[in-house]
Amino acid sequence: MKVRILGIQPGTVTEGMENREYFQRQLDFAEEHYSGEELIMFPELMTGMYFGYVREQRWFQYAEDFLTGPTTAAMLRLCWKLDTNICYSLFEKAPDGYFNTMGLVSPVRGVAGKYRKIHLPGGDLRYNECYEKYYFNHGTQMPVYELDNGVRVAMMLCYDRSFPELWRAYYLKGAQIICVAACTMGLRKDMFVAELQTRALESHSYVIALNRAGEEKTEKEEQPRIHFGKSMVIDPMGNIVAALEDEPWAALSAELDLDTIRYARARLNWERDRHPELYGIVSDIHYGKEGMIYEKGF
Repeated sequence: MKVRILGIQPGTVTEGMENREYFQRQLDFAEEHYSGEELIMFPELMTGMYFGYVREQRWFQYAEDFLTGPTTAAMLRLCWKLDTNICYSLFEKAPDGYFNTMGLVSPVRGVAGKYRKIHLPGGDLRYNECYEKYYFNHGTQMPVYELDNGVRVAMMLCYDRSFPELWRAYYLKGAQIICVAACTMGLRKDMFVAELQTRALESHSYVIALNRAGEEKTEKEEQPRIHFGKSMVIDPMGNIVAALEDEPWAALSAELDLDTIRYARARLNWERDRHPELYGIVSDIHYGKEGMIYEKGF
């Protein structure tokens, strides 16, 4: 079975541009480049400027209800118009908190599901001046959804990509395509591609990773952020199928041959050679609470 996808690598919110203008430009760009793909995907926090490097109450005004807010409404209109599935992102306001959220809409079923970012960067601000934990609660679910053609899709957001446990969970749940929406920049640029290639190989899934590209700066930031782009599609053997560099407002199109997943799992059979009886430490909540715990031995 083959699936065609379209990914959007937008530019940034430039001086004088409103958030709604930025959002609408992405919708128009996707419609302009659409040529019958079964899935369109956008990057993280696509509804406006990235605000995670400043701590200001005013950014909460952009949070919205997932089901009734303007972003999902716009995505439903677009998916019905183009007759395709769409994976998108927004700043969600809900009764149980605020979340960095991805959604999936279908022209047949309407809203198919959502994913809330589990792993949030930030903590010791001497080393990582990021305030996502100020704005967002962390998600608690790892759902896998089906597109209208039955292909199983999972979602994750940016920092999530660095936690192999999440990839492993999606592998065990049978995900065939993992959509990684990012809004990334800075020190992790050099590892971005290699990390995603490794995760695609480990999870035997197609990976679609989308990022924005260009300079962006809120009025409270001293220096602009440089979003490096590098959106790409990677196959289940870790090979790059299609890729962009740092060009803003670019489209990424690829055809995914899902038979490659069967080949990858036969060629490198992780299930056959695992020893799960030895891996309890990975999920033991008592480890790592007071720093690393070392044991004697070889």
